[in-house]
Amino acid sequence: MSFDQELKPVWDNAIEPALSRAGFKGYRVDIAPHIEKIDTKIMAEIKNSRFLVADVTQQRPGVYFEAGYALGLGLPVFWSVREDELDKVHFDTRQYNHIVWKDEAELSDKLYNFVWAIVGKGPAL
Repeated sequence: MSFDQELKPVWDNAIEPALSRAGFKGYRVDIAPHIEKIDTKIMAEIKNSRFLVADVTQQRPGVYFEAGYALGLGLPVFWSVREDELDKVHFDTRQYNHIVWKDEAELSDKLYNFVWAIVGKGPAL
């Protein structure tokens, strides 16, 4: 997802809690301290992940690239976008089911349900 401060509450109040509720630990490279090149760190973390959540709100090219990398690795990708930006979703990803959300509570519930249905319950944290 975009690292824009406007979307930080979306991570804090929707994505991370939904993943935690499903038994998974969410990770964002801009939150965890590291001394590696950020692109190398992102690729390594994706490679070590069970799945990827790609929120394309604000249409950041890096989000699309990272989701494509995850798809290439055979990982499930949970696409999401804020409702007011649905019409901006890139043509190449429109065929994927997107979790369309209006607010953080709706995203949290929908993401939890998608993860639970597709991936199942995560390991005990």
